Amino acid sequence: MKFLAVLVLLVATAAYVLLHPPPDLAVGHGALASCPAVFGDWNGTDLSFEDAVLDELKADDMLVRRYVLGDEVAWLTIVYHQNRRYGAHDPRVCYESQGYRVEPLNRRQVADGSPGGLQVNVFRAVRPRERRLVYYWWTTRGLVTADVGALRQRMALTGALDNRSWGAFVRIEVRLGSAGETATTAALDDLTARVARALPGVFAAAERRPGR
Repeated sequence: MKFLAVLVLLVATAAYVLLHPPPDLAVGHGALASCPAVFGDWNGTDLSFEDAVLDELKADDMLVRRYVLGDEVAWLTIVYHQNRRYGAHDPRVCYESQGYRVEPLNRRQVADGSPGGLQVNVFRAVRPRERRLVYYWWTTRGLVTADVGALRQRMALTGALDNRSWGAFVRIEVRLGSAGETATTAALDDLTARVARALPGVFAAAERRPGR
């Protein structure tokens, strides 16, 4: 009888989990919920992240999405932290831990329509039979920067003045293939510019969310 009761409980629990799956933090349910799934002709599909990675990042919200434009495939990752959780990790370490050789490149200025353009950090991630080009930067209220030190200073100042702060890490990468690095870089510039123009609205919406 006890065995039957346990079995019924397990079946009921499994059914509940199936019908009410836990939210996947990597698809931007919170602060990043308004991030567009389509940028021009780039069409996005949400992806998942391993629980261990999410636990390590300790993000308040996170978005991982694949965008496709013809033969070009890009991945957008946004990690959002608030209230002094800086989350300003070095993405190169993540690639090295996955067996990539990281080749740092110069910072790049992307024409996103803002005065002076968007400055991003750039590196090439290489391993046998695979090469990727990676752009990344950080943003917080009133600041978009390729300098993590500047992000931390601004978040500390904002936190001291307003007793709250937020910051986001943004990474966009593309796989380098037969199209050649010049063409792929142009495609990456295009998606990066579109994302950069959309993000101020995404973060403004996040600040207006109840409880903020």
